[in-house]
Amino acid sequence: MLLGTMILVLSSTILFAGTKRPKKPSYVTATAVKTNVNITWRKASYATRYAVYQYNATKKSYIYKGYTKSCKYTVKNLKRGETYGFKVRAYRIVSKKRYYGSYSKAVSATISKKGYSTLKNYLKTALAPCGSTMYIWGGGWNKGDCSAGKDAKTIGINPNWRTFFRKQKKNYNTSKTRYQWGNGLDCSGFVGWSIYNIRNTANNKSGYVMSSKKMAKNFASRKWGTYQKPSKVKNYKAGDIMSTACSDCSGHVWIVIGQCSDGSVVLLHSSAPGVQLSGTQTRSGSNNSQAIKLAKQYMKKYYPSWYKKYPSNKRSKKYLSHFGQMRWNTGNSSTMMTDPDGYQNMNAQQVLKDLF
Repeated sequence: MLLGTMILVLSSTILFAGTKRPKKPSYVTATAVKTNVNITWRKASYATRYAVYQYNATKKSYIYKGYTKSCKYTVKNLKRGETYGFKVRAYRIVSKKRYYGSYSKAVSATISKKGYSTLKNYLKTALAPCGSTMYIWGGGWNKGDCSAGKDAKTIGINPNWRTFFRKQKKNYNTSKTRYQWGNGLDCSGFVGWSIYNIRNTANNKSGYVMSSKKMAKNFASRKWGTYQKPSKVKNYKAGDIMSTACSDCSGHVWIVIGQCSDGSVVLLHSSAPGVQLSGTQTRSGSNNSQAIKLAKQYMKKYYPSWYKKYPSNKRSKKYLSHFGQMRWNTGNSSTMMTDPDGYQNMNAQQVLKDLF
């Protein structure tokens, strides 16, 4: 009698789990690459497949586009200069019946009129790991520590990054996690990953990870933009890539979000404890800078779990004097980047408001 009861209970449990509706896909991102859009998301519980929907302006609704078993879907051959919206819904099939979860939040991407990407698309992509990816020495590099590794040549977010972040405490020590590949990114790995994701629609192509001190100059040499040594840097504009350029400084590379009226700069980078928005001091060394206040405001509001553990986002005035600058060429001759949203003419507050 007891055995029969146990079998009945077990059968009921299996039936319930088998027909349980999947969770809603989270961390959905859309990145434009030439005339394609890569849509990625985090795996949803109980899901075996995912349906992707594209917004149809004529019908004013989201129309089924296709399905995938992975957490990535690429929509190809879209029109240049157009903005496209997408949603994702997880489902599972049991006895030929489909059990759908809720739709994800809507995401959008704008196809550049030419080249690979827009500045807005690039910054939105770079923000995807923000507030959920720890700094790992060697993260994004290959095991030979000489070029891009698997993580920096992958479309979308590695789910292990967020899993690793959730396990960490307030006293996270980067010296104890060196070369734990797959758990996070260092500064070069982060910038390399960001570039890879606006130039590719498949994994394991040629990567862009190298010494942080070389990145700005290297990217400029590819005709992506122009390089200025630290003494020639006059201002900071959205998307600028900044590389350490002094022999006695430790290497670092970061991405400019924008400059404030007091001269301080809001930046995006991977630096202990991880990928986050930070603000520099003013050139006079004031910690009461507009950039520090903005970085704190946005990290606290949009990345509360991170901010609770790691509230510090101040960076020294050396960030305004020790780094060379690669500024994207967005003019008519550019084959890489365009700026239809006018980000290069906006201050930090305007760029952040538009991005979020």
